[in-house]
Amino acid sequence: MSATGKSTTALVIGAIVAVVALVVLVGTLSSCGSSVKGYVKDHYSHVGKRNGAELYRSDKRVEKVVSEITDAWKPADRLTDPGGVFLRYSDTFVAVRPRSGGGTDIEIDDPERGYAHWYPFVGGWFGTYSGRAEGFRGGGPGSGK
Repeated sequence: MSATGKSTTALVIGAIVAVVALVVLVGTLSSCGSSVKGYVKDHYSHVGKRNGAELYRSDKRVEKVVSEITDAWKPADRLTDPGGVFLRYSDTFVAVRPRSGGGTDIEIDDPERGYAHWYPFVGGWFGTYSGRAEGFRGGGPGSGK
């Protein structure tokens, strides 16, 4: 092979390696914040923990915060109650509640603990992906249970 052929092959291989590296970099950067947890972390102020859940705050009204979150990440289920708005995702439970004095508290928790903590509001409405409401098929005789 001539020197020109070797340099052309080296350039092609170099270009392929550069494209693959760019694709990996873009994939890595786009996966940051690629969950409802990441969205909340990136858009609201973290103020600590409450009952084991991560606590975030916003000066916006509950309805606006819920709209922003659900526009970015569609929940599997949603319950609106005078006590707040509760969102269920496959790996996350989100409670969006009015804060006394104005603004909104946003609690991010795992599904099991979130369901248990907020049971007075969500019990009988929704459970987690692996239990409670997901496995219920109703009463009476017949198949499908």
